Order: sequence, then structure tokens, then C-alpha cells
Amino acid sequence: MIISTTTRAVRSAVTAEPGAGATAAWSCLVRRGMLHSECEAVEHWVLEPGAVLSSTPQHGVEEALLVLEGDLALTTEDTEHAVRAGQLVLLPHGAQAHLVAGRTTVRLISVRALAAPVTDRLPPRVPELVPS
Repeated sequence: MIISTTTRAVRSAVTAEPGAGATAAWSCLVRRGMLHSECEAVEHWVLEPGAVLSSTPQHGVEEALLVLEGDLALTTEDTEHAVRAGQLVLLPHGAQAHLVAGRTTVRLISVRALAAPVTDRLPPRVPELVPS
């Protein structure tokens, strides 16, 4: 298991439109993964107004996103929803979704895990833990 915290967020440019300059900062709170095995992550995100956080089928994960502060728009292949602080977004494996921060800064916690159809194709965990 890997548990990590950072005092400063790692910045990555995530823009609503090319050149828009809206960013999202994230801090990894917990990450678990081993060679050839499933991986989970818990992250704290801060999205500036207009920043976009996307989930695509290629990510191979299931996600739970808890909005702590602010409002955002969730757009999927066929619908759009307003999401506000205190609400939980569940994105199943294979979902195509975009979350766009509204007029104020958005803070959220994301929990991501590889989906069963993905982990079922992986070789057994290495090294396998042996009960004592």
C-alpha cells in the first residue's frame, strides 16, 4: 500500500477551452497499487471557475466524486445535471463525462478504482500476501 500526502498541490492545466487558462489543482491523499494489480486513489481537487475534469472510457475506472464546495455542471453523453456542494456523483466504468466548474471555485474529493472488467484481466497480485 502507498499512502501519500503533499503540502502543496500538484498543478495540471485543465482548460474549458484552449487558451482559457482555467486550472485544476489536485493533491493525492491515498494511492494504492502493486505491480500487475488493481489501483485505487483518493484525491482532493480544486477547480478554478471554468475548469473541466473529464472521465473517459479509456480510464478504465469507476469514480465517486463528492462535491465539498461550489457548483458544477456534469455533462454525459445524453444529459446535463447541475451538481452542488454536498452531492455525490457516481460514474460507472465506461462513462464519458465532463464536470465544468461554475462561477466559483469548486473543491471535491474523488475516489477512483479500476473496474472489475479491467482487474479481471490482470495477472494475480505480485507479490501475493501470505496469511501468517
